[in-house]
Amino acid sequence: MRGSYKKRAPSPVYSSPNQLSFEGFETPFEQQLDLNNRWVFLARNIPWDRIVGVYDKVFSSAEGRKPLSGRLVLGSLMIKHLCKLSD
Repeated sequence: MRGSYKKRAPSPVYSSPNQLSFEGFETPFEQQLDLNNRWVFLARNIPWDRIVGVYDKVFSSAEGRKPLSGRLVLGSLMIKHLCKLSD
């Protein structure tokens, strides 16, 4: 008898914040972000392209599960430390 196979959701793909955008094609969520929010301000001022480039070089193995988005991982760690949260 074969073991059950669980299909996993695809890993998110990093998209640069410097990617071209078109006026009028924003999602409702993007249109409602408060630019004065501390997290929005922080996210806009972090050089994600450079940071994620280094992260992707370290975790670029062809074996095993694909790594999570570098922006997701590093952003989560930043929030954890800035909010002084524990593991």
